Amino acid sequence: MSETSTQPLERSMLEQQLKRAQQAQRKLLELNEVNQRQIRGLVECVHHLSISCKGQNLELDNRLAKLRSRLASEKQVDALLPELAALCRTLQSQAQHSQREVKGSQEAMASLAKRLTQLADLPEGLQRELTFFQQEMKKPVYSIWEHLPQLRRLVGYYEALLSERLASNTPLEVSPKHQQMAHELAQLLSELEFRPENRSTIAAVKAELAGEIGVESLLDAYQQVLDLLTGEIVREKNSSQQFLFAINDALNVVREAVSDNWNLTVRNFGNQRELNRKLSSQCNALGDSVANATELEQLKQHVSKELAQLRGMLEKREQEDQREFMKLKESMEQMRKELSAITNEASSYKEKLVEQQRLNMLDALTQLPNRAALEDRLKREYRNVRRYGSKLWVAVVDIDHFKSINDNFGHTTGDKTLQVIAMALKNALRKEEFVARYGGEEFVLLLPEVDEEHVALILNRTRERIKAIPFKFRNDRLTVTISVGAALVAGNETIQETFERADAALYRAKRQGRDRVEIDN
Repeated sequence: MSETSTQPLERSMLEQQLKRAQQAQRKLLELNEVNQRQIRGLVECVHHLSISCKGQNLELDNRLAKLRSRLASEKQVDALLPELAALCRTLQSQAQHSQREVKGSQEAMASLAKRLTQLADLPEGLQRELTFFQQEMKKPVYSIWEHLPQLRRLVGYYEALLSERLASNTPLEVSPKHQQMAHELAQLLSELEFRPENRSTIAAVKAELAGEIGVESLLDAYQQVLDLLTGEIVREKNSSQQFLFAINDALNVVREAVSDNWNLTVRNFGNQRELNRKLSSQCNALGDSVANATELEQLKQHVSKELAQLRGMLEKREQEDQREFMKLKESMEQMRKELSAITNEASSYKEKLVEQQRLNMLDALTQLPNRAALEDRLKREYRNVRRYGSKLWVAVVDIDHFKSINDNFGHTTGDKTLQVIAMALKNALRKEEFVARYGGEEFVLLLPEVDEEHVALILNRTRERIKAIPFKFRNDRLTVTISVGAALVAGNETIQETFERADAALYRAKRQGRDRVEIDN
């Protein structure tokens, strides 16, 4: 009697198992429908991308046209795989060709900019712009659209130089080669950040480069700088190698864990399907036995036998699931440990990178933001001007007669003068205002949300504060002054156009006797 009472319960359990299997099958069908929708969306995206790539390469155009035609007619994406593989190779070849072309153009532009810097009596502002432009040409550019503005800038420099020389009827004479190289090296050293223990060496090299340097001394200077840079490269290389090895080891563990997990998933799916098939078959057989049975005792024996087989199948499957779960757990735990270790190491390198980025945005001598930081801040401020109609003044500050300080008292004194004035400029500004060293003895101020009647007061107050600093050189008290030119950003002009107006105002201040502020109207 007890066996008979357990039969409905076991049958109910089997029916639940069958129901879950049917639900899993429906879920698979739903996932297949989602997959088909995603494939259709991907096909449409590929179609539009192929049209946007048109015109770069004849072979690429032909392959893309063929792909669009087949995408419109093929029902199975698998049939397109050979065509897609060939297209990928063509795209890769075209990308490499484009990169080579852009790189070659960059090298040619850098060479032309270098030739322009070799001209004698080149205006100091243009000299700095061309030197900075050469440094930018060393940075990678990934598309022709990034490259075109660089080309327009170089053409602008060339036009400015021609206009200046034609207006003054000045011949285009080239400076001695070793003096040009000394100037380039000094400019490069001003833009690089060195370790604290090497800064005194670099300061001595810069002081030597600023004078009448000979060829032998220039070679010695290059050797010193190369030794320092080589040491930095080796140090960074070793650090990077250690990090890459750690990443590689962690990725291998993750790859193996993912592969194992995938294999487990595939096996589990196959086993589940086979179990569902057997359960369904057993249930059907059991139903047939009940329908065809003529004697109760015979039916009980047959049902008991079938139920015993079903219990055995379920117990076996449960044991297999338990083993697979333990394997998966061990694999995931190992992967978690490796990922935790690599995350900690990555966090350490991220902190170093953030610190290096901060240093890259600082001028090594004055500890003010450098030109790269200025350009970044200018872009953000210009967006505010365009978006919200806010006000922004750009002021260019130049130390008067700074060359005579270097010539008469030495470059170490000149550097200290720059540091004192940089600190005075920083302290004269409000929190929301910005000052950066632009290069040499020039600084740039950004003054947001200042009315026109107040900007002259702010700049003159700053000028007077600099003038009041009691400089003392070799027991001689000297007054150091600055000249300032400022311009208000107009909503319809570029950053360069605003800067040119401020620079023109600065030169007016210089021509009118220095130690004054000129506002562009």
